[in-house]
Amino acid sequence: AAAGLSVWAIDMAATQVGLPSMQADLGVSVTASQWILNLTLMVLAGIVTVGGSLGDRMGRMRMFRLGIMGIIAGAAITFGGGLMNSFPIVLAGRGLEGLAVAFFLPASTALLLDVFPLTERGGAQGKMMMISMFITAFAPTLIGVIIQAVSWPYAYLLTIAAGGIALFLAAKVKYEQKMAPQKPFDVAGSVLLFLAVSLLTIGIMQAGTSGLTSPIVLMLVGAGLAVGAVLVFVSLRKDNPLIQFRLFKIGTVAIALFIVFMRFLPNVMMGAFVARWVQQAIGLSPTVAGLLMIVPVLMQVVAAPIGGKMLDQGGPRKPVMLGVGLLAAGLVFLALGLQAQNLWLVFFGTILGGAGFSFTNPVQMAALSATPLEQRGMLAGVLPLASNFGTAFWVALVTAGMSALMASYQVANPGGSDAEALSSALGTLAWISLAATLITFLVALKLPKPAGAPSTEANLKPAGD
Repeated sequence: AAAGLSVWAIDMAATQVGLPSMQADLGVSVTASQWILNLTLMVLAGIVTVGGSLGDRMGRMRMFRLGIMGIIAGAAITFGGGLMNSFPIVLAGRGLEGLAVAFFLPASTALLLDVFPLTERGGAQGKMMMISMFITAFAPTLIGVIIQAVSWPYAYLLTIAAGGIALFLAAKVKYEQKMAPQKPFDVAGSVLLFLAVSLLTIGIMQAGTSGLTSPIVLMLVGAGLAVGAVLVFVSLRKDNPLIQFRLFKIGTVAIALFIVFMRFLPNVMMGAFVARWVQQAIGLSPTVAGLLMIVPVLMQVVAAPIGGKMLDQGGPRKPVMLGVGLLAAGLVFLALGLQAQNLWLVFFGTILGGAGFSFTNPVQMAALSATPLEQRGMLAGVLPLASNFGTAFWVALVTAGMSALMASYQVANPGGSDAEALSSALGTLAWISLAATLITFLVALKLPKPAGAPSTEANLKPAGD
């Protein structure tokens, strides 16, 4: 499980640190370059629930191995496309990577629930996150060195190497999965979900060039919402839908999905957009940009097991409230630092945000533990759907907002530099993100203080993977 998360984290680091270099080498616009990141997230968000459902049917370890092989292939295509300076080939590779992660990501999470009892799951999740974050803490720095020494495509060789290690470790694992009775696969729900996610993501990304109120953007977003409404309507009338929306009546599950979605707004601000800001506004190299990401990641390493223990001892409320509070505090420093072009304020904000993000992780394990066993694979796919659609949504929305605010700044300040316009735009967006995060904090107050839900793990037949 930790190896799978490490592969994904390394791949994301390669993309976030390398994005400015990719934009320059491939000769594309800022909005177009964001598709290198967002296409992967869009495919992942649209398919990850299917991946979780397939894990219930075909075996989680089988889907884990298939996904790891897929991300190795996708990274190889991205590497080749980069060497050829072909934007379409790079996008094809990134799309395959998104599909692959959709297979192994829900399996990584659900494996923990199969192996560990209820009272140990928070600690197990914390250790998993600690291991994966420790392994990937120095990946951005190494990636920055590779980009400076050679070029950005070679950073994806790290994804290939990490994937090979994950496959080797998976081959050593002896695992027996408890299988629930097989139910029909919801093909229509899968298609509707992918269409809804794709239309919404494309629509918001298009806002970066056409404006948030342009007819094409409103049409795409409206179509995405309409398809989503059809998905809910159809699913509620099926016995075995892809997404069991009635499950969201469980308070912990509904709150967890909201928090998982919302926490990625400060995460993308402190990740991809800070990496862009330090290179394009401050003028630092990719290597230094990578170095600046080490300490926030190490804070995640420190906070992850603490948050897991807090979950086991007293439920999800305290660690999650602490996490959202730290994310909010980090955004305050981020906003002040961006608008003042003060690197140290921004850096301190990302440190607080790194710790805060890890403290919100227990909300996922709490939701899964409150879910019947036969639906955990589904929820293990829906949670990454919320997180990765959230990432794609916020990246697209922040990109659109950044473009609009930069244009407004340059009109109001004709002599202003691009660095000043970027800093002003991102600073304003950080304040807006703070307001949204404070709403998330109020929702976190509704989480239950005691942990756990009745176990539903009996009377299921074992089946080898």
